[in-house]
Amino acid sequence: MNKKKAKLISDLAREYRDKDITPNCQHFGECGGCMFQDIQYEDQLILKKRYLNIILEGVCAVEEVLPSIPYEYRNRMDLVTAFRRVGLRRRGDYREVVDIDSCKIMQPGSSEIFSKVKPFLCDVEDYDYLKHSGYLRYIVLREGGFSGQVMVNFVVSERENRLAHPIENIIDEVDSISIILNDGRADLSFGEILEDIKGGYIEDFFGDIKFRITPNSFFQSNSRVALEIYKLIREDVIGKTLDLYSGVGSISLYVAEGVGDITGVELSSEAIRVANINRINNNIDNVRFVCDDALKFLRNVNERYDTIILDPPRSGINPRMVKYLNMLSPDKIIYLSCNPDSFKNDFQALGSYSIEKFYAFDMFPQTPHIETLGILKRMG
Repeated sequence: MNKKKAKLISDLAREYRDKDITPNCQHFGECGGCMFQDIQYEDQLILKKRYLNIILEGVCAVEEVLPSIPYEYRNRMDLVTAFRRVGLRRRGDYREVVDIDSCKIMQPGSSEIFSKVKPFLCDVEDYDYLKHSGYLRYIVLREGGFSGQVMVNFVVSERENRLAHPIENIIDEVDSISIILNDGRADLSFGEILEDIKGGYIEDFFGDIKFRITPNSFFQSNSRVALEIYKLIREDVIGKTLDLYSGVGSISLYVAEGVGDITGVELSSEAIRVANINRINNNIDNVRFVCDDALKFLRNVNERYDTIILDPPRSGINPRMVKYLNMLSPDKIIYLSCNPDSFKNDFQALGSYSIEKFYAFDMFPQTPHIETLGILKRMG
């Protein structure tokens, strides 16, 4: 979120802050993870609705932001280990880390494992991300929103395992443990898998569809809200479908029943490998996955699609894709976005589509972030 938009949502939040509310978390105000624990949850939804209507003025009117559970919803937490602390960066100061003992938005299973492993991390050299020296950079906790299976990933800067003591104290209580190498200067919580200590993946269920989640693969951070979004997508998908930025195939596989063939396109080879495992495990034969860049795929495609699904990163689609999307001219474009600014820019660039339906979801309660779903219909 750029400074202008951050100021806008901060100004709106000021109107709803309630001095009589005791924040749920002792770290609120220091930690950069949450901003709205001093605002009633119903008011958070109103605030986000107002924010969206300002951002999307002239594009569409937002009537409501669909709610989530306010706490214990987040199925992935990336906790930085630096300066003899384990936690999250201080709000407004990247150079500082707030040492935390618990996190109120983390799912309960992950929170329990974190409380058990944290005391054993004090004997492990952490990583100074300002000087780019040290060993343990992150501990990443992931949990199946419906299955409750828990994964722990240790992100390290060197090709060695110094984590025997922490691991032996949680290994019987988790489903997956991996050591991941990031030996570059970039501040990333993923990389080469050095060692799968246990499991190598967890699974989660959206209805009767089972998904495998591996250490580096993307999966929506709020499983309950994601399932509601996928249900709405399934209602609107028609005919032959192209799913761009398809990840581990979660949308493709969930909507596959009752529609024509689906092609999922994803640049990550690991995600494609897992997507094909998910396809086989669910006995779905009308979906195929292609490892390719979305723009490159569109340039070379010779088929017509009735529906194109877009779930791009925060920056939105590559601007050069607009030309090819318009050339393909699908009847529908279903656009899932975590950035309303990007959605607005991409929608206006397309030009030949109108918004048939629009939904907003509170995917990330206590934070300023919002997920939106636009069902776009070709005009003419």
